[in-house]
Amino acid sequence: MATSIEQARRNVQSGFERAQAWAESSDRRSFWDFERELWTRLLALGRSLVVLFLVRAAQRPRAAEYRFAGERHLLAKKRRTTQLGTRFGKVSFTRPVGRKIRDRRAACDLPVDRELGLCSGFSLGVVVSMTRLCAQMAFASARQTFAQFCEWMPSPRAVLRMVDAVGAEARSFLEQAPPPADDGETLVIQTDGKGAPTICKRERARRARPRRASKSKNGRYERRLRRREHPRVRRKPGKKSKNAKVAAVGVLYTLRHTDEGLEGPVNKRAYATFTSYRALFTWLHAEAVKRGYGTDKFVRVLFLADGADTLWDLQQEFFPDAEVCLDWYHVAEKLWAVGKCLHRDDSPELEAWVTEQKLRLRRGSFDALMTELTVILEETPLTGPGNKYRRRVLAKTIAHFDKHRHRMRYQRLRRLDLDIATGVVEGAVRHIIGIRLDGPGMRWGLDRLERVLHLRCILVNGMWDDFARHLAGRQLCLAAQPMPARTHDAKPVKQAA
Repeated sequence: MATSIEQARRNVQSGFERAQAWAESSDRRSFWDFERELWTRLLALGRSLVVLFLVRAAQRPRAAEYRFAGERHLLAKKRRTTQLGTRFGKVSFTRPVGRKIRDRRAACDLPVDRELGLCSGFSLGVVVSMTRLCAQMAFASARQTFAQFCEWMPSPRAVLRMVDAVGAEARSFLEQAPPPADDGETLVIQTDGKGAPTICKRERARRARPRRASKSKNGRYERRLRRREHPRVRRKPGKKSKNAKVAAVGVLYTLRHTDEGLEGPVNKRAYATFTSYRALFTWLHAEAVKRGYGTDKFVRVLFLADGADTLWDLQQEFFPDAEVCLDWYHVAEKLWAVGKCLHRDDSPELEAWVTEQKLRLRRGSFDALMTELTVILEETPLTGPGNKYRRRVLAKTIAHFDKHRHRMRYQRLRRLDLDIATGVVEGAVRHIIGIRLDGPGMRWGLDRLERVLHLRCILVNGMWDDFARHLAGRQLCLAAQPMPARTHDAKPVKQAA
């Protein structure tokens, strides 16, 4: 039975009186008990106010006939009552239903839900809050955290539907976001990558099977017998278990010139995708152009990355005019690998040798370093204990440094007070992927993985409030079912023309 406005008002007054009576009660109690019960009563008061708001919205005068999506609709006399999930809890919501005039069997229209911006049985506040928690922690933990404050939680299936719907809007929001207004004079671009575990066909099929009912109260013994009958095949060396899908991550920020030198990073924004490195560079180039790349806005453009050939090939294609720098810590790791071939681990000689080579690079003595490495390689015999491995490490390091010679001008870059390491993008990789997407036991489907990745970018960029306002201006609808998990070896979905 639909609630009248007068009844809703009485419920609000009753809820307020119960909360006030609890605060004025003379019974002795701890503040813990008082606050916990008061929060429950305030949520009940909030539900009463929500019902009052919904009743007034549902009883607002409307034309009996209206047009929606190019079709004529007629408000039916019979109303629909369902449960609406709000931040204060679930409430009953009764409102009129619209039917197509020419096709009464077609799906009905809910004009009040559309006017209020409701999302398939949930308020937008619930959907956005739940999705933000899911972008920060595991889905089960997100539901429990939500219940700590709201004293109810959406079902696991509803949570997946929320993440799918909100995540689908994240990429377009990032692409249309306006550029920062107070950028510095030097643009810096850094790129890196990291893998996240994805599900395989075998595991997806196993999870889709219904669970067998245990014959005994304790199924532990039966599971042990099944493991003995069907033991797992031991993985061979080098065979990974998580079926990692590599995400390409890029960071754009600027450095501002001051009397004391360059300060930054300023207006740091991270972007990531599991599609490909080329897709990331296309995105980064569009964002850089939006911020002024290709004009006289920036005095200098700096590009930093590790030694991956793919990154440098794409840099030549998308940012050919940028100054380039090979990641300093990547070079330091190479020097430590060579040093461990020459000296014993944890020995003073090892640390002294690596420190000397680092100083050479910082002082611009690249040729002196290469000469020493070449002499060591020539003086290392072809045979002998460990010589084969030592020569291989030396040869690879020499070839790598010679290939990136023009990207190792650390003395000049430091003199200009520019960055020489990719710590900014390394931190972004850890926060965007490592903390949330690469947890123990996680197995992602490719489509949902991409959407959560974009939600993580919005969080790291500090743009979530703007994203929520963006969603408030759109009609967000949840799909009837969550997206099925697409396996790591599935073919990419073709976009509609």
